[in-house]
Amino acid sequence: MAERRLDEFRLRARCAETGALRAIKIAMGKREEEAGTELQALSRAIVDLLYAQACASEDADTEADTYRAFFEMLQRRWHLCFITIYLRDQHGRLCESVTYCDAHAARDGVRQLGEQLTRAVEEQKREVQAWRKSRPDAVKRPHHTDRGSPAGAELAGGKFDLLLERSALSAAVAVPIHAHGELIGALVAGAEAEEHLDQALCGIRFVAPPIVIAFTNARRNAAMREQRRRIECLLEEVRCHSAALEEANRELQRVARYRALFLARMSHELRTPLTAILGFAEILLEQENLSQTQRRFCQRIQDAGLQLQASLEQLVDLSRLEAGLTDLFLHEFSLRELIHDCCRAVASQAQRRGVRLSSFVAPEVGAIVSDESKLRHVVSNFLGHAIGRTPAGASVSIQADRRADCDRFRITIRDQGAPIEDLSLAFDFSELGNDDALNINALGVIIAQRLVTVLGGVVRAAHHADGGLEVELDFPERPA
Repeated sequence: MAERRLDEFRLRARCAETGALRAIKIAMGKREEEAGTELQALSRAIVDLLYAQACASEDADTEADTYRAFFEMLQRRWHLCFITIYLRDQHGRLCESVTYCDAHAARDGVRQLGEQLTRAVEEQKREVQAWRKSRPDAVKRPHHTDRGSPAGAELAGGKFDLLLERSALSAAVAVPIHAHGELIGALVAGAEAEEHLDQALCGIRFVAPPIVIAFTNARRNAAMREQRRRIECLLEEVRCHSAALEEANRELQRVARYRALFLARMSHELRTPLTAILGFAEILLEQENLSQTQRRFCQRIQDAGLQLQASLEQLVDLSRLEAGLTDLFLHEFSLRELIHDCCRAVASQAQRRGVRLSSFVAPEVGAIVSDESKLRHVVSNFLGHAIGRTPAGASVSIQADRRADCDRFRITIRDQGAPIEDLSLAFDFSELGNDDALNINALGVIIAQRLVTVLGGVVRAAHHADGGLEVELDFPERPA
């Protein structure tokens, strides 16, 4: 009888155990189903937030707005008191990026707690939890929570317990965030009641990476907005400077027109009396009964008048070049004769300075088609410039030949003056003083350079082997 009762007891115990296991499985299944449903709802909410962030206007999508939206979403579900995002800086350390607290949490204590938990995450490379076990009203935590999972390290007592007390919290967790196997950030969250954080652990782990992604996107968008704002400011400055430059250009054009008008009127007003002066000087020089002193004075008058006449003609030519009113009068003429005429024109200048002048024209050089007057002006002025920079006792040579590779001819002028450091400034007369001897030919050379361009030619300057400057004038046989 006793054995029979014992068997019945064992059978009842076995049935009770089987029923209890079945009830536990049903409860765990329901819990897992509820957790899955909750994560699905959380996933939909995250997708909605990320979509709103992507479609939001530039001004609406800020870091604070994005972070507040995630915090309010978590607070509505699990009543969390604070969330802090830590991101890796340029030195590889996790630094606080943003913190959001409600009225229950003490901000200073929350910041210290977050720093300690984050340092623990960096050291342990895993999730770190802190629970206030010293509270007399602490909730008895069930064994099926996620807190005891292998991924987490549960900490209590000591400095964390004290930090939790200073923060007016009962529990906190720091969830690491990894990318490509490296720790890039951490999400720290805390709650006033332990059961709230206990229920929120799965959700916090699930939502941590999307929060960092959204926060990083918001920060990048803010940087792009700032960059766009700076670009717009720079464009506005460019527009202002462009408007100022356009106004200055219009003013320069007006000044240029006034100057051209002034030069035209001045040359007309000066040429009339200058013609009379030169005419009477020539008549006086033809008289035979003049003394040597009188003849010398008349010669000075004529020389000064001719120099003034040449300067007036150069000013008029320069103004016409700047206004683009220069026309070409093309006809056929002998280049050999033009070279000889230019040498005769500057012979007196070379004689006064004690400079030897020589010329050579290759036999193959014959007649060319160009503007003879303008080409004569170019050659004469470059010859005068070479003579002006050559010391007494030295020589200046001019040579003309035809290029065999194309229908062009070149005129080469060599002097024995001082070398020039920067050949690009060989004909830059902007820094010459008023007493510089080269100022006599400076304006003529400037005009000659522009005439070379009008004739379709090129000016090249180089140092030749014997020292001094070599100027090569390259022209087409017939300008286009």
